[in-house]
Amino acid sequence: AEGIENLWARHARLAAACRAGVRAMGLELFAERPNNALTVIAVPAGVDGSGTLKKLEKQYGFKLADGQDSMKGKIWRLSHMGYTDAFDVLGALAALELVLLESGFKLDPGAGVAAFQKSYAAGK
Repeated sequence: AEGIENLWARHARLAAACRAGVRAMGLELFAERPNNALTVIAVPAGVDGSGTLKKLEKQYGFKLADGQDSMKGKIWRLSHMGYTDAFDVLGALAALELVLLESGFKLDPGAGVAAFQKSYAAGK
């Protein structure tokens, strides 16, 4: 009922906002040319990639996917396809900020959330 063009536009808007939030947190995107289905984040040096994801799920109820095979613990995969909406992605970014802050990673609290919201609001 949504129509394929509207579906593509919705995923592009979520992806752009997610990437803006990730960058504002001081994190790097893994893919040089990211896909609008998910955002892949390079785990920063000194951060326990797999441990961070476990804490994220246990404390805040958000699940990001770990890397597979040789990439396990080196990347995080945040999906924003299907029935995922802006608040699913926004909540995941907010929870990731909190877990990173709790682990001692340096970032401005709320930076990722604010960047997501600015990008998402501008994408209408």
